[in-house]
Amino acid sequence: MFDLTGFTTLKLPFKAKSVIRLTSIENVCVSMQQLGSIPRLVVGGGSNLVILDSEFDGIVLRPEIQYYEITESGNDVYLEVGAGHPWHQLVMKTLDSGWFGLENLALIPGWTGAAPIQNIGAYGVELKDHCHRVKLYDFEERSIIELPAPQLNFGYRHSLFKEIPDRFLVLTVTLKLSKYARPRVSYGAISEELERQGLDAEKPLDIAKAVISIRQSKLPDPDITPNVGSFFKNPVVRSEVADRLRAEFPEMPTYVNGEYTKIAAGWLIDRLGLKGQQIGGFAVNDRQALVITNDGTGTADELRDLVALILSSVEATYGLSLAIEPTQLGRLN
Repeated sequence: MFDLTGFTTLKLPFKAKSVIRLTSIENVCVSMQQLGSIPRLVVGGGSNLVILDSEFDGIVLRPEIQYYEITESGNDVYLEVGAGHPWHQLVMKTLDSGWFGLENLALIPGWTGAAPIQNIGAYGVELKDHCHRVKLYDFEERSIIELPAPQLNFGYRHSLFKEIPDRFLVLTVTLKLSKYARPRVSYGAISEELERQGLDAEKPLDIAKAVISIRQSKLPDPDITPNVGSFFKNPVVRSEVADRLRAEFPEMPTYVNGEYTKIAAGWLIDRLGLKGQQIGGFAVNDRQALVITNDGTGTADELRDLVALILSSVEATYGLSLAIEPTQLGRLN
């Protein structure tokens, strides 16, 4: 068995029977022919993956493809990027090249291949806003296909890949960016941070700098403190539910979108006094209640107990069921 604990940023102990590193699209085709019916698990940067089973009797596929191709069309830039490209490096590379659109998504950990699966998002921008198409290996058809963004069923931290898990392996992601800046700074604390640092709201690189500062002030670095970022999704409820909760908790942060309202899950947890709550090696981060950290000694059972405490407390107080954001191998609840 191969020790793959370091393959995920939560650092739960994990071993697998074998590992295949996929470094090119051609390599994928050859490797998949050899795989047969052996159980498989795709692990990229591991920043949004919670592996609760300590052993996997199968093969871990590691998509390390570093493909990078640029196509320009007028003011638009189409950038096809391999699944193994680190996301934050990609964001900064596009800004340095004068291509805009991804600045609000700076410092999100993980690899590019996971971005469409999770429909990553931050500060009013989601991957779906700039995803043009995705190249995939279809395990069922045993062939490489391309799907345009409208067929990917993007939603809040949702995509086609969550509806039919284990069907596809992301090979490349094609992004549609612009040569002209279209700043989006109205969401969250971006405007305040820009002003505090004396940065220019019309410059995407300055927006990225502000986003990086905000994230660093609130979120622990997974390379130093093991975590998978936001552990819970912000609940999205109908307006009448939000109105009921606001009447009881007028200070509750909400984001209205038509007949639905998004509620800040971190605030719900924080108000219950659960910041800093610890069970064994796992704890609710003392700066951002959405984040659960591992001191390096945490076990799967300790994580399950802490998550159960949070979920039951939120439901008992607010009548809301929080959904877990990262992908899970094994059961959390």
